[in-house]
Amino acid sequence: SPQKVPPCCLCAGRDHLQHSCPARFCLNCCLPGHYFRECLERAYWNKHCNRCDMKGHYADACPEIWRQYHLTTKPGPIKTASAHSERSMSVYCYNCSREGHFGYECAEKRMQGSMFPTSPFIYYYDDECDIKRRANRLKRKVADLQEAGLLPEQSETPW
Repeated sequence: SPQKVPPCCLCAGRDHLQHSCPARFCLNCCLPGHYFRECLERAYWNKHCNRCDMKGHYADACPEIWRQYHLTTKPGPIKTASAHSERSMSVYCYNCSREGHFGYECAEKRMQGSMFPTSPFIYYYDDECDIKRRANRLKRKVADLQEAGLLPEQSETPW
């Protein structure tokens, strides 16, 4: 019997491999249509978020954006949490296993070099103006990527 062609690891199609996949995406910005070496954004290790003050992402992609909805269960304004509770006496780090600090505060070399820590706390809750501003920035980013030919044209925008 003839040898089977291995499938593409991105889309499982059998007529091509990963390097020529039409469904390719960038591992830096996670957008489709281009690869890391073609990406217009800075490499993730050079990004600094001015929302949570952590490395590895910009404010538009901050994990805090989605975590701020942890108390919001109905349509309407975002419900904010009360002030942080006092720190427990026995705090341990997930990175170095020492007592006295959390993993996101650790100054030791990261166990996983490609992973950057994120804070477990929410420092800022968005208001309606912030949400609209972020949506407009995302639309401009999509337009810039499409103009550069790094993102395929779409018939309708997902948002």
